[in-house]
Amino acid sequence: MATKTKKAVPKTRVLVVDDHPLVRYALTQLLNKTPDLECCGEADGMATARAAARELAPDFVLLDLSLGDGDGFGLITEWKRASPAMKVVVISRHDEVVYAERSLRVGADGFVTKEETPDEVLRCVRLVISGHRYVSDKIAAQVEKRLMELPQSRGREGIESLSGRELQVFRMLGEGRNNKEIAEQLSLSPKTVETYRDNIKRKLGLPDSVSLIRHAANWSDRR
Repeated sequence: MATKTKKAVPKTRVLVVDDHPLVRYALTQLLNKTPDLECCGEADGMATARAAARELAPDFVLLDLSLGDGDGFGLITEWKRASPAMKVVVISRHDEVVYAERSLRVGADGFVTKEETPDEVLRCVRLVISGHRYVSDKIAAQVEKRLMELPQSRGREGIESLSGRELQVFRMLGEGRNNKEIAEQLSLSPKTVETYRDNIKRKLGLPDSVSLIRHAANWSDRR
């Protein structure tokens, strides 16, 4: 009597995008140890991520926002426009609510921080695959708190008005980097960085560069 063989369930193919090799390795190992997920490729920046997505056509992308050669927010917008069915989850070291809100607003299906446990990262991936959005309990609590404080919190409204690149420059200023260092990290000219600084000052209502640096440092310390 012939025995029936079970058909193998197709695994969800995940592209891992992060500029840190150790993080990519850890995520790849985590995914490949599961019966339903597999890492189909890796990328370490904007250009390689675009190429990998075109070549591999993944079902799912785990994306870090802080890429050396560009803005991860832009990738989310591009991918969701080109492939609406492809799931994108941001996995970030930044737990500030503004990053989570902006990620979801431009089309991400979830936002998880690198502080979460491996099991929680896998739970996030599977929830998104099943059609749900995901944010961690910590981020959800921050969103609720922010909504309650919003009428008294003009500063946060100002930060939310920054573009993705402006937010990136603002964060790096808060980390103590100068124009030259920011320009090298983001592959920009120092003059372009100065233009972003001027835009940030205007949007946040800051009178000078000293106020900008102080504001960025205070914001960075609160995260």
